[in-house]
Amino acid sequence: MDRKLYHETRSTGAALAAAAVCVVVTGAVHGIPPLPGWDTRRFLWALLGFLALCAVGELALEVRRFRRAAPLADDVELPPDAPLRRRLFLPGLFPVLALTSLVPALVWEPWFAVLPLTWVVDWGLQAVVIAVWERRTGRLLWRKSTMGNVGLVTSPVSGRPPTRSATGGPPA
Repeated sequence: MDRKLYHETRSTGAALAAAAVCVVVTGAVHGIPPLPGWDTRRFLWALLGFLALCAVGELALEVRRFRRAAPLADDVELPPDAPLRRRLFLPGLFPVLALTSLVPALVWEPWFAVLPLTWVVDWGLQAVVIAVWERRTGRLLWRKSTMGNVGLVTSPVSGRPPTRSATGGPPA
């Protein structure tokens, strides 16, 4: 079980690292390509607007999914909250993103090197929405793997209070 916010942030880091590696390698092999013409720029702006509109729609559905997340059961122990700075990106995702954009960039068109930036936008927006949702609701969002499916559960921000005895003291 891990925090959804950390997962999205690490995914964004992997996509940023993959884009940086792909741009450097493609630039070293093919050189820096010239900027596209005006018609291509207009098309790219329209495509970016369409992607932003799709991302907003997807985020609205995600927030609905966050609201339906079940509270964490009382008997489940929360994992220790490892700091985000220990692992800034998902190591398994990095080669997948790098190879799927580097190969087309080297074989066909150098602009494929910036393809991971589309995932940066998506995962980065999801991380922002999760952070805002957690702050507004006072609940942390967790990814819980159950029988091959990843579900969402929530827990209070402060964690559970320690167990007390009937007299109010700590258990013996």
